[in-house]
Amino acid sequence: MKNSKASIASEVEKTMRLADEMAPLEVNPLFRVRLLQRIEQEPEGRTQSLDFRLAFIALLVIINLGSTVLTLQTKKQQATTLSSEVLENQSYDYTTQEFAYYDQTNENQTP
Repeated sequence: MKNSKASIASEVEKTMRLADEMAPLEVNPLFRVRLLQRIEQEPEGRTQSLDFRLAFIALLVIINLGSTVLTLQTKKQQATTLSSEVLENQSYDYTTQEFAYYDQTNENQTP
């Protein structure tokens, strides 16, 4: 554990020394002027296409959220429908003559 911490510390020191030894970058004095000229020459169509992309993405997100909400509501309705169907089927099963054992035994017996 101590060896790994020591090796990490030595690597950090090496990296910091390299950063200190690096010469500062020299920039062409006309770089800023050329950059501003290029920005002015850019067509404004790019910003408009970006606005359309952003609007399209927002529309897709809204559609996806709406479809998710509708799906969840449909599943809730189906779950309540299924539970009521199960209850109806179960009550029907116990009221049919096929499962009325006591009635069948009473008919077979003679008094």
